[in-house]
Parts: sequence; C-alpha cells; structure tokens
Amino acid sequence: MTPKAKTTEIAAEHARLVRELEAHEYRYYVLDDPVVSDADFDRLMRDLRALEEKHPELVTPGSPTQRVGGEVRPSITKIRREHRMFSLDNAYSAEDMLEFHRRLTDGLRDGDTPSFCIEPKLDGASIEVIYEGGHLVQATTRGDGAEGEEITPNVRTIRGVPSRIPHDGKLTLRGEVLIFRKDLVTLNVEREAAGLEVFANPRNAAAGAVRMMDPREVAKRPLRAIFYQAVEGPKAKPTHSETLEWLATLGLPTHLRHKVTPWEGVMDAIAAIDAARADYPFETDGAVVKVDSFRHQDILGATSKFPKWAIAYKFPAERAITTVRSITVQVGRTGALTPVANMDPVELGGTTVSRASLHNADQIRELDVRVGDRVSIQKAGEIIPQVLAVEARSRPAGTEPFEMPKECPVCGTRVVSRVREEGKPELEATVRCPNRQCPAQVQGRILYFASRPAMAIDHLGESLVDQLVTKGLVKDVADLYDLTAEHVAGLERMGKKSATNVIASIQASRERTLDRLVGGLGIPQIGQVAGRQVAQVAGTLATLLAWSDEQVREHVSGIHGFGAKMVECVALFVRDDAERAVLQKLLDRDVSRPQPREVVATEGPLLGKSFCVTGVLTRKREDVHALLRGAGATIHDSVKKDTSYLVAGEKTGKTKLDQAKKYGARVVTEEEMDKLAAGETLPE
Repeated sequence: MTPKAKTTEIAAEHARLVRELEAHEYRYYVLDDPVVSDADFDRLMRDLRALEEKHPELVTPGSPTQRVGGEVRPSITKIRREHRMFSLDNAYSAEDMLEFHRRLTDGLRDGDTPSFCIEPKLDGASIEVIYEGGHLVQATTRGDGAEGEEITPNVRTIRGVPSRIPHDGKLTLRGEVLIFRKDLVTLNVEREAAGLEVFANPRNAAAGAVRMMDPREVAKRPLRAIFYQAVEGPKAKPTHSETLEWLATLGLPTHLRHKVTPWEGVMDAIAAIDAARADYPFETDGAVVKVDSFRHQDILGATSKFPKWAIAYKFPAERAITTVRSITVQVGRTGALTPVANMDPVELGGTTVSRASLHNADQIRELDVRVGDRVSIQKAGEIIPQVLAVEARSRPAGTEPFEMPKECPVCGTRVVSRVREEGKPELEATVRCPNRQCPAQVQGRILYFASRPAMAIDHLGESLVDQLVTKGLVKDVADLYDLTAEHVAGLERMGKKSATNVIASIQASRERTLDRLVGGLGIPQIGQVAGRQVAQVAGTLATLLAWSDEQVREHVSGIHGFGAKMVECVALFVRDDAERAVLQKLLDRDVSRPQPREVVATEGPLLGKSFCVTGVLTRKREDVHALLRGAGATIHDSVKKDTSYLVAGEKTGKTKLDQAKKYGARVVTEEEMDKLAAGETLPE
C-alpha cells in the first residue's frame, strides 16, 4: 500500500470513529435513548484517542476527544452580539394572559389571527451559539442582552451540542444550558464523597459551570443544552414551531415538547405542561407562549427589553407536605425574636427545604402551628419557604400550643412585647430582646453593615463574625476597624493569607461614601435609597453628629417623601447615646467619605412624581436613579402611598406588584420609564 493510500485509509478510519461517536452522543445526550453500553462507548473513544495520538494532524476542535476541555481561559472576553438577546415579560394569571392577547391584537393588522406555540420554560443558563459553514464557531453567555461573555471552549465540552451540523449557512441559536435531575443526584453523590459542597438545585450547578475559566472543570459537569430559538438562518421556515422541528433534523438538541394552537387552546396547553412537568427530566417553572408566525413576530416587534410576541407564564409556587419536628427562636439585629419551624426535609421547587420562618407570635397563633404537626409549605416568591396551613385533623395527641419565650434564647435577657396599635392587646406584634449587647444582635448588625449594598466588606462571613463577637474582639461595627491580621489569623479556619484579605477588605471600606454607611447602620425605616437622601442633606458624618435633635428633625423632615415615622426614626437614632458612641468611633477611625452633592433637578417632566425601581434592569440601578432624578423625580425604597410609578424589571417579586396595586402606583417597564423621563405621555 502506497503512503498516500495509507494516509487516506487512516483518515477514513478517523472519520468513521468520529461519526460513530457523534451518533452515540446524540442518542444518549439528546434522545436519551442509548444503544451501546458505557463500556462500548469508552472503547470507541479510546480507539479514537489512540489514533489521534499517532496522527495529531487529524485532531480538530470538533473531535469528540476535545470535549474534555483545553487550556484554562486567560481572561474573559466580551462579545457584542448582532441581535439583542431579550428577556421575557411574565404572566401569573389568566387575566395577565388576556392582557397579553389584547396587546397582540392591537399590534397586528385587522383580520390577522395568530397561532401560538407553547413550550416548557427552561430553568438553566441562557447561551447563544453560532454555527458557520456547519461548524460551531462561537458561544456566549446571555450577559446584559446586548453583550455576553465568550464561552466557546466551555460549550464545546457539552456532549449534546454537535461541533458540526449539516447546514452550510450561518445559524445563530439561543438555548439553555441545564443539568437533568437524575444527573444532579449522581453529581452530588460524587461531590459529597470528595468532601465538596453539594449543589442545591440543577440551575445553580449549570449556571456556575458555564462561566468557569477552566474548560476541563466544565467537562466534569453533566451539562446538557436545549435550543429553543433560531434568530438567524432559518427564515425559509415560516413559523417558530417548524424551525424547532428543522433544528432537530440537523441533530441539534431541542425538547420538542411544544404545542401549536389558536388562542382558545393556549391556557389548556399551559395546564398540560404544568401537569406533566414532574415527568420532565429537567426543571421548569412555567410555560413560554410565542406567536408562531415569523411574519407576525416581525410586525409586533419588541420593547427595549421584551419581545412583544412572547410571554412567560409562571406556575404558582410548588407546595409540599412535611412534619414540624421543633420550633426554635432566632434573634435578629434589631432584637426581634423570630420563630422558625424545623421540619423533615422535603423537595420543593428544586431545593431541599427543612426550615421555614413563622415570622412572629401572631402567625403562630393564627396558624396554631405545633411540634408534630403536618404542615403545608410553599416558597414565597419561589425563594423563601413559608408555612401555609396546618393539617389539624392529623395532629398527634397531647401537643401543646407554642409560646414565645419569656427570656432571650441567646443572652437570657427578659424579652419585651410591643402590643399592636389596633387595640388588640392579646396579640403580640413583636417580641424583642432589649439588650443591645446581645451577641445575636451584634452579629446581625455587623453582617448588615458589611453587606454589599452597604459597606461591601468581602470575606466577612457569618462564621467569622460569630467568632469575632464570641471572643470579644468586636462589640460594634466600629471595632472592625481596630482589627489586625494577627487577631483574625488566630481564629478557626483562618490562615495568614485569609486574615490579610479580611483586613484589607475592612480597610478598603473606609472609602465608602456616607450614603453607604448610613444605609448600613440599620436605622429603622431607612434603607439604601433613604440613606442616600439623609447623606445628601448631611454631607459628612461629622455634620450628622454635630446636629442637635431639632436640627436633625428640621433637615430630615425637608426630604421629599419622608413621613413623620421616618423623621422620628432618624432623630431617635442620632440622639441615642449608644448609637452616638458608635458613630463617634467611626468618625475617629476615619470611616466614610463625604457624600458627593447631586445636581437635583428643580424642573423636568417628572417633577412631583416618585418612583420605586425593582427587578433586574438593563442598566445599573444607580444609573436609572440618576436618570429619574435628573428629570425631577424622587426615588422610594419601596412602594408607598405616594409612589407614582413602580418600574418593574425582570424577576420583579409579587409583593412589590401587590403593593403597587394596593397604593395605586402605575407599573411601567424600563422602556416606558425612559419615555416618561423624556417627557412623553403613556397611553392610559
């Protein structure tokens, strides 16, 4: 055999092994229907790897052997995409869906009757993948929509994503990287055996892996990908649903669990997904409803953030039944005692739940929660576990009603109760430990002070603060600035390097401006926005301390949006001897810088209007606040009686929306906010 013929034969054998391995990967990772054993698959991979070691010229980035990951990425590269990656607006009820349909009808020509494609909402990490000439050439994270991080080496390690497809043109796809439930179980068993922390849910495990700098570490995660949209390349197909089916013929992973229906069948299709979601191999918390026709999508267009032709219907929070094994009481930074139900662990919304706050004595009495009770729980806002109801009929005999303790469970100080103002003396609104030096309160105040929205002191976690307080090294927030690396290095799980990092972060926080400090002091009724307003009128910590009680009231009462309660809270805090002592210690230690004066607009289209901004926006929160203030508006921490507008970004909580409805604040999108700031009038 001639050398040329021998080379041709070797190349053909390489191509055969690659095709066979790609076919098995497709059946296993996309169809979930393998036809060979793991041992046989591993044998084929060994054969291919051995061939490539002898003939390295045959190795390409698309070879199955390269999915193990290459070198560590030296840095993060940002990629600006050609087509913006939008978020989806949310719906929570049939009424919300009717409003969505009304907007569609208004946006289409008379007589246009769209069909809708309904599919499960995937709960993972969003990515964009580009193929050119049949080869995977680029992958990016979602980022801010317009720009994402380049993660091509990481996505190449995902076995269900083909390195090449039978399509010559450019194809830009949107999809979700996720981990199937069964794979997470296996992964957590392996991590536990290795002494590593287990993952709470598939989404966290997938999202964390996608952005890793080392593709070899990414390859160790059982990642899957599902593509749900083609934004460039498939226009020969007239509808979204046909495009999904076409992508599947190219060997691309799509879930193909969609249903196309006229409007009358949309809610039934959503209900069918809800009923079937427990059987899906992946987590889903809703259904995505899309106008199926590309022509209709083009007519409807998009806002600055959402496509007008699609919406995500979020399912109600999952509920579960479990048993209360004990009720313990936690002490917060303000001294408030909070009862907590400790329960048999139960899966809820993709996480294991074993504790739920009972908030206060009122709720315990209203629900009559007792140790041994079977209770129904759900995640409030899909985040915080809460007890909904007690199954009283199954209550064990001999249980006793729970009573709040008469003494603080941490320091032993006799607690005090504040009776509700509505004139119901039998109901205790708050049970509080009055001892300001209670270790639990000191720890809580320090953690709040060090949090990212306040002084942003990194490396100062709960365990470290607990040790600092317990050993008497820190008695208040000002004492943090007297710590040395030698103090910290002697604590449990703290070495010299870790101690140096902690002290460096504490010292760096001296440079935070006054608004961050005021917001981190934990003044009742004063959050970050209100703290900024107080800092604006004071300017410096020395000025705030120098004010008399009368001056505090005079200056603070002049802040727009500050009611009598907020003014009283600031005045009481500043004249309190213990608080003044801490403020003086902070001043002596040169903590906080003067607050830069903002140019407050005395005129503008939003003069006299007030805004509360919430959710995930396309810009930094401070930039949005600056825009609104520049147009004459004031900013509120939360929705209040005199709040004019609630700017609702992505992942806006139901509580804020309910508050807006209660107080009559109009809910607007980020795009509508921009129009208001520009002086435009919104349609009623």
